[in-house]
Amino acid sequence: MNELLKISATDIAARIAKKEISPSEVLEIHIERIEQVNPSLNAMVEDDFVRARKLAHEQTELLAKDNSSLPPLFGVPFTVKEMFSYAGMKRTGGSIHHKNDVMDWDATVVSRMKKAGAIPMGTTNVPELGFWFESFNPVYGRTNNPYNFGRTCGGSSGGEGALLGAGATPLGLGSDIGGSIRMPAAFCGVFGHKPSRYLLPLTGHFPFSRDDFKNMVGGKYPFTSMGPMTRKASDLYTMTKILMGSDGIDLETVKNPILGERTHEWADRKVLICPSPVFHRARSTDDEMAQVVRNCGKLFEELGAHVEELDPRFFVRGTDLWFSALQSSKGKKLYQTLRGPNKNLSIGKELLKVALGRGDYTFPNLIVSLGEMFDKSEKDFTEDLAALQKMKHELDEKLGEDGILLIPPHPRVAPKHRAPLWSPFDFIYAGFFTTTGHPATVAPMGLNPEGLPLSVQIVSRHMNDHLTLSCAEFLETTFGGWQPPQAF
Repeated sequence: MNELLKISATDIAARIAKKEISPSEVLEIHIERIEQVNPSLNAMVEDDFVRARKLAHEQTELLAKDNSSLPPLFGVPFTVKEMFSYAGMKRTGGSIHHKNDVMDWDATVVSRMKKAGAIPMGTTNVPELGFWFESFNPVYGRTNNPYNFGRTCGGSSGGEGALLGAGATPLGLGSDIGGSIRMPAAFCGVFGHKPSRYLLPLTGHFPFSRDDFKNMVGGKYPFTSMGPMTRKASDLYTMTKILMGSDGIDLETVKNPILGERTHEWADRKVLICPSPVFHRARSTDDEMAQVVRNCGKLFEELGAHVEELDPRFFVRGTDLWFSALQSSKGKKLYQTLRGPNKNLSIGKELLKVALGRGDYTFPNLIVSLGEMFDKSEKDFTEDLAALQKMKHELDEKLGEDGILLIPPHPRVAPKHRAPLWSPFDFIYAGFFTTTGHPATVAPMGLNPEGLPLSVQIVSRHMNDHLTLSCAEFLETTFGGWQPPQAF
């Protein structure tokens, strides 16, 4: 593997600024890697190499004339989750009803990456409608894990996780509502950050148009968060700083947020650990995942931090409260989005087609849609939402002003393909913190004896993103961070 594929995006940008390597050379090295790994992964679903090469050439010519005021990611390639609006590219969300949708505008986060000098290379695979933690859909098919092709890369930002894990892109744009950044990061051995709620604008995310945001406030606003995914920990901070803040379209985004300075001080800091959390409906934590959290706890204890183990049953109601929070929002139901213009969609008929291998929809979406159709009850979520806020408040009190929580992002390493169907609620280890709005970062923690990535999830109080990002950088220096897979 080319050494340029192993360093951070900020290091790449620095080498470009020093004219040690050109944007065109950097791009070609990454395109070559994508073309090497993608036949096995099916991670990139639409490439934008022609325009990327043109932009890289223009940047190379500009660099030859002047390098006095380059933007922070000048010449650095990146990839985009297929659910983001990206001018000239499809935004299907893995749905057959949108398979021909080509966007003529950029999501705010895509636009901000371009303005920072980064070069988009293409889009990456997702589950159908972004719903499920395996990246498989009727439009593009299934994406494989770079460490074991028989295992899932996660979802819904699974294509990003797979390309990053394979060393084929240094930076990726993901989104997260139920762990959709953090599970792929954990399964594919890379870094992923779900920012504090409202820190990054949602503008351009599937299925919303720009006009949708005029009325999408308060109870109508989804729990989805945009966020960065990277090979190297330090790039999370850089990307977050570039991407955060209001765009004047998404009215809920914080207008002038301040990202705190990185910290290297861990002595006397409050560190909560929860190696084996108990979530109703989810499976218990595998020993190897719990041990990662314990190892981190021991490390911080040696540094003089105040380490305390959180009651594992603190989160026991987390799954039910997550569902209540999502159901309480006043957006479309999954069934309405799934069927598209097909108003007479027969779930039974479509399930039969899936069984025969000819389905136009995926099994998880059909099952959830079936449940929605039969559930005619009018639920009052007041009590559950109050309970969710109580849990958030209690966790914040335990964390204090500048504490962190270390907890597994998932109960096991990357599962085999289709295995999540038998434990569908395991996403809640990561998903719970989306509904509370806490920032949460996943950091790789080496490989298990089977060569599969291990990881830890770092959580802190709302708008304390700098703490979780700093912790990820510290753990990278101690435990090694991302390790290239041996499959290629």
